[in-house]
Amino acid sequence: MSLTEFCKENTGFLLAGLGLFSGCIATLLKFILKSRCTEIQCCCLNIKRDVIPSNLINLSERNKK
Repeated sequence: MSLTEFCKENTGFLLAGLGLFSGCIATLLKFILKSRCTEIQCCCLNIKRDVIPSNLINLSERNKK
């Protein structure tokens, strides 16, 4: 079975897998944004950053009220 045949037969499965992967990445990025840590280490990644003040993160939620 070639790669093109596999993709044609399993399109739904591939799209579901891509959606799951994208959702996990989005959740991870949201966690990093809301984190109060100045240094984050995970596996081989090391991120040093300036923390955004908490009143600026929730600004869009306050405008909805």
